Amino acid sequence: MRSLRVKLIAPFIAGTLALTLLLAWYTYSSARQAVEDAMLLISEAKTDHASGSMSLLFKSMSSSLQNMVVDPHVTAMFEGGRDTVQARAKTADWLEIIIQGNEYYRDILIVDKSGFCVASSNPGHVGNLYIEKPYVREALRGAFIFGESSVGKVTKRFSAIAAGPVDAGGGIVGALIVFNDFPKIVDYESKATHDSQTIFTAMLDPQGLFTAHKDPALMDNVENTFPQLYEKLAAVGEKGGAVSYHLLDRQYTGYAKVEPNTHWVVVTSGIQSEVFAPAYRVGLTVFGISATFLCVISFMVVRFANGILSSLLSLIHYAKRVSEGDLSLRLDPTSRKDELGILHTALERLVASLQSMLKKTEEAGRMKGQFLANMSHEIRTPLNAIIGMTHLCAREGNLPEKTRGYLDKIQTAAKSLLGVINDILDLSKVEAGMLSMEHTPFSLRETLENTLDIHQDNARTRGIALSLDYPENVPAFFIGDPLRIGQVLNNLISNALKFTPHGSVTVFCRREQNASEAGGAVTIRCGVSDTGIGISGDALAGLFQPFTQADASITRKFGGTGLGLAISDRLVQMMGGSFHVESQPGKGTTFSFSMLLEPDASGVFGTSGEAPPDEAFERLGITGKRILVAEDNEINQLIVQELIAPSGAEVILVANGQEAVEAVRKEAFDLVLMDMQMPVMDGLEATRIIRSLDHGRNLPVIAVTANAMKEDKDRGFASGMNDYITKPIEPRELLQVLRAWLTTRAPR
Repeated sequence: MRSLRVKLIAPFIAGTLALTLLLAWYTYSSARQAVEDAMLLISEAKTDHASGSMSLLFKSMSSSLQNMVVDPHVTAMFEGGRDTVQARAKTADWLEIIIQGNEYYRDILIVDKSGFCVASSNPGHVGNLYIEKPYVREALRGAFIFGESSVGKVTKRFSAIAAGPVDAGGGIVGALIVFNDFPKIVDYESKATHDSQTIFTAMLDPQGLFTAHKDPALMDNVENTFPQLYEKLAAVGEKGGAVSYHLLDRQYTGYAKVEPNTHWVVVTSGIQSEVFAPAYRVGLTVFGISATFLCVISFMVVRFANGILSSLLSLIHYAKRVSEGDLSLRLDPTSRKDELGILHTALERLVASLQSMLKKTEEAGRMKGQFLANMSHEIRTPLNAIIGMTHLCAREGNLPEKTRGYLDKIQTAAKSLLGVINDILDLSKVEAGMLSMEHTPFSLRETLENTLDIHQDNARTRGIALSLDYPENVPAFFIGDPLRIGQVLNNLISNALKFTPHGSVTVFCRREQNASEAGGAVTIRCGVSDTGIGISGDALAGLFQPFTQADASITRKFGGTGLGLAISDRLVQMMGGSFHVESQPGKGTTFSFSMLLEPDASGVFGTSGEAPPDEAFERLGITGKRILVAEDNEINQLIVQELIAPSGAEVILVANGQEAVEAVRKEAFDLVLMDMQMPVMDGLEATRIIRSLDHGRNLPVIAVTANAMKEDKDRGFASGMNDYITKPIEPRELLQVLRAWLTTRAPR
């Protein structure tokens, strides 16, 4: 039941979750791209501003320097014939005026050819030697050059040095050096932001030293240089480009450009995780909103679906219980008016119809069983008279041959009718699931031999050789149901003799290897092979169907009800086996069946399922024994009395159960033959009363009745009966009962 609920709801939730994740991912990707584009625009603008500002300052420095080196105040210091001291004093005043007039100039120096400072806006420089400075030497060689550049750690002001040659009198006589402190190129105090996330500008010189950086620990730290990073960032050149780099365990992204005058890399960037944090937040926000929406929608859908599913699953559970045969379950009332409500009502009506049909079927089955039991009783009673009287007549030794032949035909016809009745009863038991298998020790070989003995006379009369093939490797003793095995073989042999005009019929037995064998059981295959007329391929398919025959026309040559093979097939299935048929029209047929049997190593077995050898009643040795016969039918009384008479036992007859009880109260008996269905008091009640008597507690009571159903036997044994004989009475079976209970006093 849960699987259906999961199958219906899970795809919706999974699909909605997938859509939510896709939407969140798409939103994040779009937001990230937008943030990246915006960040690059800002980074490029800041980088261009810093680099452009530097280039502009250098141009301004170059222009001012070129004007100052040719100014008369500078050249006058080096002209001969002038008062040098006075000229230097005037030049120093002039330089101080320039410094005061330009806020970006920190100091201006004039050095001679030897590199000594001869004039300066700051008197502290005068007399100092600067020849070691690379930019001084380059200027004395005639070059205009920019010297050292830096960014103040505290002020963040950009400082640069410019130097140029002083030419007077047709030659270079000295150099002019200007120290500039320009405004902040980079300002870390004011934040350039994108979505409140800071990006900053840094500068990296060709040696890999950060001349400007947001982190003071990196700025002008000669012990921590990054030449490889410079090479990577400088690859963008003076035109600039987007960059991504790794620095001190952090990933940065931004825009870089090479400043042409200093060859510094100006890079504006931010920590990648901080730069894209807005995209993350947007993605998470969208995911949160979508997930909330998913939960709300899922709750509504599940709640709505649960109402439908609960009703549907209730109906499915109900239908399952009904399909398993439980019609006692009741559906809860429903107020639904939709399709499920219609299904609910229809299912209730269907089950009500099934209950009604089942009740009628059970009633019909009960009536059928009762009818079969009654019909069996009513048919067996006159058959008992026919078979019994025929047997008594045939027992006379001076009968004419013709009369004996008539009696044999009557006996055969009566037994044939009895076989039809038994087949019908067995089929009814099988269909009702009431037929059970015995598990008793027996000799399989003896069972087969006894079954063959029954048919030997018929085979000899027809001129057919009937034989048994029982190999040595097949065990003789098993635990199973010899009666049912004999019944199946008896049916197969009867059919083989019936459909074999001449030739032979062979009964065989084989041991097979079967993978399904378990618990020590072995697979035994028994069968009957004949040289008869065979069976056509079309007729083979319906052989094991009830009331079906290979030849069902009104001109058919062979008789039969068509029940034998159907019953045999079901019996074989109950023994864990199956039938196999091979036939060729005109050449013969082989019927074989397998069965799982447990070997009996003890070799001790009971009856093989067939009657013991025929012995004369007078040899029983029960002369003087007193036998009470409770039987309401006078003919049946006569038959029992005449059958027992040769034994010398005394037979006392009563007509009902009440008379039997009174007789047992008054007299002593050695055995009671009790009919079950009698007027006044039936045999079951009479047996129960006899068992309550002191001298009747151990008295053998044997049922002799036409009630042949299993439930009749169960009721008989439950009432206290010791044994059971069904009518028509088989003389040899009666003989066996008398011997068992009057000589050995041991149950069969």
